[in-house]
Amino acid sequence: GDGIDNFWKVLEEGRNCTVEIPPERFNAKEWYDPDDNKPGKICTTRAALLDEFNSFDNHLFGINNMEAERMDPQQKLLIECTYKALEDAGVPVESVSGTKTGVFIGLMNRDYEIIASRAVNEINHYDGTGTAMSIAANRVSFTFNLTGPSLTVDTACSSFLFALHYALQAIKSGDCEAAICGGVNCIIDPRTFVSLSKAKMISPEGISKPFSKKADGYGRGEGCGVVFLKPLKKVRLLVKQPEIRQVACLNFLSSALIMTFPEKF
Repeated sequence: GDGIDNFWKVLEEGRNCTVEIPPERFNAKEWYDPDDNKPGKICTTRAALLDEFNSFDNHLFGINNMEAERMDPQQKLLIECTYKALEDAGVPVESVSGTKTGVFIGLMNRDYEIIASRAVNEINHYDGTGTAMSIAANRVSFTFNLTGPSLTVDTACSSFLFALHYALQAIKSGDCEAAICGGVNCIIDPRTFVSLSKAKMISPEGISKPFSKKADGYGRGEGCGVVFLKPLKKVRLLVKQPEIRQVACLNFLSSALIMTFPEKF
């Protein structure tokens, strides 16, 4: 679902969002074979994918066309979702610029780096920053002029949870006064599917069926989510709502939200 409301509706209705992998990603039919023991083949042609892929208003963020062309789509999604997170939280981009706000990103997929590295003759000076995982967080910091800690965490499927953990610890210790915390995943290369198929980890239907006798692997999906974190005391001063307690989610109208938490946690 695009946005918090749509995402909640998908969960509420228990909707299956898997689709046939379109040729814009890769030729799934060419890579597919029902016999997952065959070398170089994948056992599914389905995944849960974003409706709009790699659509990015780079000029809005002061990024020229040549640089945008060599950026990992995951970096683009993080910038867009950060912009929406601040917008939905009622925080003007100008007011957060120059602040000691940290950026903590969970990211494990390197599809774009794999693809870009194969086209050796097309590599230019933007590839170094456009494909590096470390730059995913740094790109957000630079774009919004945030001066707090900026790092990307890769702990596989738990990457975002660890990014969130480190973001909370950084605020608690005073390393930053607020934090952008996000997770992102884009599926654009079949090679990870090949590896997972050989490990018997992928569901041929592309669907995860936890705790079911019909479970036959997990389904891969993509997306991006960003939260803007601030201590509860500071948010109380900002929105003048002293009745807010423990954890609150404010203004989550789009694909991101602001989260507050107690001063002591």
